[in-house]
Amino acid sequence: PHHLLWGLLLLKQYNIENVNAVLVGVTEKTFRNWSLMYIQLIANLPVLDFERRLENAPEGTTTFVSLDGTDFPILEPTEFDPKWFSHKFRGAGLRYEIGLCIRTGNIVWAHGGYPCGEWPDLRLARDAFIHHLGIGEKALADKGYRDNNYFLNPNGNQMKKTILERHETVNKRVKQFYSMKNVFRHVLTLHPSFFRA
Repeated sequence: PHHLLWGLLLLKQYNIENVNAVLVGVTEKTFRNWSLMYIQLIANLPVLDFERRLENAPEGTTTFVSLDGTDFPILEPTEFDPKWFSHKFRGAGLRYEIGLCIRTGNIVWAHGGYPCGEWPDLRLARDAFIHHLGIGEKALADKGYRDNNYFLNPNGNQMKKTILERHETVNKRVKQFYSMKNVFRHVLTLHPSFFRA
């Protein structure tokens, strides 16, 4: 069980390896191997269930999910490429989308890990999210998702704006983990596992 705590320590604090190794009293290699193994195990747990979007939904409802994209900073690639650029923090980053059940506030969808500049919100949603929607179903999303076939935008509706504001709270909670808030130092193929964990 203490190896699980090592993984959580890496997710939450995201210290450099020699600091973490000293904190738990092992070598850097031992800490790295066990913490990354447990992060992978946590990430592979089947936690998200898209069907939970239907919980407590009134009869006749066609909008069950609110969707929003969020960016996470990464190390600048050695050769500059605008495909990595995030306008949110003016640096290189990876973009994910998070879907919340409108009625319960539970996270029911997470997808991404793509370069921010190359994958705007709408393209990311078209990559996977819209293929999971039922016939006639739409999602509530901000102005980055301009496709009336699949998305409703608030357009001044205060209730819809309030629903979308929950995403800022969720994004803030995800970024309480310093592995998501700070610049990601590990190999980029590990970022989706850190995100899902």
